[in-house]
Amino acid sequence: MKQRGPIFYDAHRVRWRLTRRLMEVSGALLVLLLAYFFVTIAVSVELPAGLLPESKPGYRAFKIKKKAPVREGRHRRVAGIGTVPASYDPLRAAFFVSWDPNSLASLKKHYKDIDLLIPEQLHAVTPDGSMTVVDYEHGQQRVQATPAQAIALLKEDKLHQWMKPSKAPGAIELPLMGLLNNYDGTTWRIQEMSEMLASPTARGNLTRDLTDFAVQSGEAGIVVDFEEIPDKNQDDFQEFVATLATSLHAKNLKLMVALPARDDAYDYEFFGKQVDAIVLMNYDEHWLTSPPGPIASQDWYVENLRQVLEVVPAQKIIVAVGSYAYDWAEAKGKVRESAQSLTTQEAFLHASESESQIEFDGNSLNPHYSYYDEHDHVHQVWILDAVTAYNELRASERMGVQGTVLWRFGSADTSLWPIWDVTHPDDATRQKIADIAPGPDLILDGDGDIWHFIDTPKHGQRTFTYDASTDLITTEKYAAYPLSYHIDQL
Repeated sequence: MKQRGPIFYDAHRVRWRLTRRLMEVSGALLVLLLAYFFVTIAVSVELPAGLLPESKPGYRAFKIKKKAPVREGRHRRVAGIGTVPASYDPLRAAFFVSWDPNSLASLKKHYKDIDLLIPEQLHAVTPDGSMTVVDYEHGQQRVQATPAQAIALLKEDKLHQWMKPSKAPGAIELPLMGLLNNYDGTTWRIQEMSEMLASPTARGNLTRDLTDFAVQSGEAGIVVDFEEIPDKNQDDFQEFVATLATSLHAKNLKLMVALPARDDAYDYEFFGKQVDAIVLMNYDEHWLTSPPGPIASQDWYVENLRQVLEVVPAQKIIVAVGSYAYDWAEAKGKVRESAQSLTTQEAFLHASESESQIEFDGNSLNPHYSYYDEHDHVHQVWILDAVTAYNELRASERMGVQGTVLWRFGSADTSLWPIWDVTHPDDATRQKIADIAPGPDLILDGDGDIWHFIDTPKHGQRTFTYDASTDLITTEKYAAYPLSYHIDQL
């Protein structure tokens, strides 16, 4: 049998040379890898941005909000109602209603532009003279309440809940005068008011409760606004106002009474002697049940002031400036339906949706437009906007009245606020009304549970002509209408 050599025997050492060369190469590579490892420790390597950890501190810039200038001297002006001021410095006030959420939204944004807030708080809607509060937080529930109960209820509403912080040290306080009317949240109670005024006992009950309410609430006084007083009750109304004025003045509180402009049924001279101020409701030249027309022509507005100033001193006149719209539909046969009351924002929306151009009437200096509805009925819309407010403010100042009051938060043209508390505005101030910010309200279509945002708020734009010789804006043209959030409810 042939002898065989070892299987792995390599007489020429070929495998050894290959193995040694492989080991040398591997050793060299290992040395290079180790060197690279130590180099990466000593030298920072720029990783891809996506792999880098977030090393920036969680800091961000603190943006200092510029606080709107506060109208100073509020309490001084309110205390001076009915007295001759040392220098002309008109009071600026505004009405507030709880039944429109836009009223509170507007107040929160513009409360610094007024001296006095007049919220609709109290109601006289029963023949016995009971004081009533409408609880708008729980479905317009009417509650006959004592002064203490009324204050407790009102403290829970959205207005007073928002105003709570104003009582903090160093915070701004906004003077209030509660409004008393004969509205029950749904209907104007004419008959019940008439019976109350005819009863000395009922008038006494209401006078006592109103005085106690004003004292306990810490408000500056009461504003009485009874609508549609029958002629047979005018003497009764005078006796009620005179008694209430005596009662409030004994507690160092104010009384103002709201009266319609140029109504022969009212004795303006008598009221001017009894109260601290007459709030002259200087609008509704054309009203809800009248034919269409200007709501407050400039000449009509001025003439109303001129006539009342013949019998009432200027320091006892606070003139109401309206900012809203009326929409009259064409008469059906011989019957004309009542007009619909609109906010200025709603009027702008209808003009936009109907692609109507708002025109400025050169005689009345009131804007208006017409449109067809879905039934092809013609509508006429008249508006009191920032331009009409500007003209009325200037006329009021020229006639030296104690102040002006806006009807109302939530319905007004938003562009009037830059000029609302200004006296003797210049060109730069006037130009601010060219931009019309959208209102706080929502435009809702449908009634479904799913909301689809069709459009977001948009600013409007207007141009106008100012006549320095008359201090009036004499022409106006809308280039774009302001629009609020537009939502489709699916």
